[in-house]
Amino acid sequence: RLMNSNSTSLVVSLDLMEAVVADMSRDGRDVMEEAMQLLDLSSEPPKLQFDLMNRRFSLVSPQKDNQNRGSERDQGNQSRSSSLLDINSNYFGSSDDKVNMLMQRYALIHQRLMRNEHFKPRLVQSDSDNVRKITPIEGLLGSSGDKILLGIIVQVEEGQYYLEDPTAQIHMDLSMAELVSDGYMTEHSICLVEGAMVDGVLAVKKIGHPIYESRSDAIAAIGLQNSDIFGAIPTITELARLKDEEEKNWSEGLFVILSDVHLDDSIVLEKLELLFQGYHEFEVLPVFIFMGDFASRYPSAVIDNANTTTAGYFDELGTIICKYPRLAEEGRFILVPGQNDPGVGSVLPRPKIPDFFTHGLRSKVRHVHMTSNPCRLRYFSKEILIGRVDVLTKLRRNSILSPDISLKMDKDSHVIEEKKRDAEKEGTNPHVKHAIKTMMDQGHLCPVPSSSLPIYWNYDHLLRLYPPPSAVILGDKSAERYFETYGDDCDFLNPGPFYADHGFLFFRPVDLETKSKMKSDVEFSFV
Repeated sequence: RLMNSNSTSLVVSLDLMEAVVADMSRDGRDVMEEAMQLLDLSSEPPKLQFDLMNRRFSLVSPQKDNQNRGSERDQGNQSRSSSLLDINSNYFGSSDDKVNMLMQRYALIHQRLMRNEHFKPRLVQSDSDNVRKITPIEGLLGSSGDKILLGIIVQVEEGQYYLEDPTAQIHMDLSMAELVSDGYMTEHSICLVEGAMVDGVLAVKKIGHPIYESRSDAIAAIGLQNSDIFGAIPTITELARLKDEEEKNWSEGLFVILSDVHLDDSIVLEKLELLFQGYHEFEVLPVFIFMGDFASRYPSAVIDNANTTTAGYFDELGTIICKYPRLAEEGRFILVPGQNDPGVGSVLPRPKIPDFFTHGLRSKVRHVHMTSNPCRLRYFSKEILIGRVDVLTKLRRNSILSPDISLKMDKDSHVIEEKKRDAEKEGTNPHVKHAIKTMMDQGHLCPVPSSSLPIYWNYDHLLRLYPPPSAVILGDKSAERYFETYGDDCDFLNPGPFYADHGFLFFRPVDLETKSKMKSDVEFSFV
């Protein structure tokens, strides 16, 4: 240690001895402490922005962004909201914030398409180049023939859909449209459209989702500094160091994930006690991730002591954990609220459960992290998004064009049968695969209209999936439990509702036993 240090002195100092002892006594708990970093709504994480004019990325903090746009906040309302509901008035943006939200969704997809080999402009173009040109909507004026456009689907009139980009909007006729990609096409989806103008209306022939870009390609284009929202990987050297640590300590990172943990159900509480009993003697304790809803039915607010009853659910969870002192002292618990848990409505990102309800739990268990929905977790160099949203139901309910249409348009019956056989062999519900593709291609956790899922416009970036995270842990009770890898570099995991069959998910972000390359180790289990 002395020879490797930058010190010119050969004297063994007290500081050097302390550093050596710390290194020698370093164990799995220290590794997990250093490896993990949690970001949620209260952390005010920076958001990635792309300037269409300057063609440049930047990381901007939401507070600074609000100040730059000259937003005025009522400080009195802010203090009252913060004390009662754990929110502040910065969450509620202006109409400009909604425009900026949609513009950034469009800009991030447009820039990645412009780097794709199918759309990337060439300085010298030959006849053999298979390059397609994206035409702005205002460029349709006076044009003829088929054009390719990129825009967001909006419903200006009831049942009448328009395609909109930063230049203009145009009415679309989707009656003859062929969905050429898997996934659900909903209002507010950003899509590639091929069609021609007919009597002032864009007659759509083909429509599909934007082309996906892998995590490594996205980070290479954005730059390490602009893609690191955690502020933990400032240089390539630091990234390499984290990956080395990841390889050395890959077996230490254990996560036990449960969704829909109904604390008002006595059977669920019994199963939780059995779960803790099985893990409390592990040399390195796992990180427990619990997602809501945390009750099957909360007492009505008009009933006396309703808040006390709700707080009692979390207090009971703390009592069960305290039966295993090591878990209560050293274990880490992350609680992500569901849509029906105590707090502020169903707007995403949803703030954490108010402290009033979780005071008993937090006083009994040392490391309890009450987070927003969704939140992000850094484990060494990996970025993990954790969210509790019934995505599949919302996508299917709001779908304008269903992926099943692509089956109906296959004229050859053997093609249809082949697709059906492939879906059956792969095991996972094909609707789940369509939902995952929709999220990843759109770069958003739930790309549906605000009427179906309201969003705080200022904080839409917390729901982004661009650049793609290393893993997405999604509590979606509308779909069965699953584990899927999209694009070879992003894992999707759904543990399923715990209250239904007491199943949970065991997750290790890095599994070097696969030898070929670092993949996640995922196992489904039951109590």
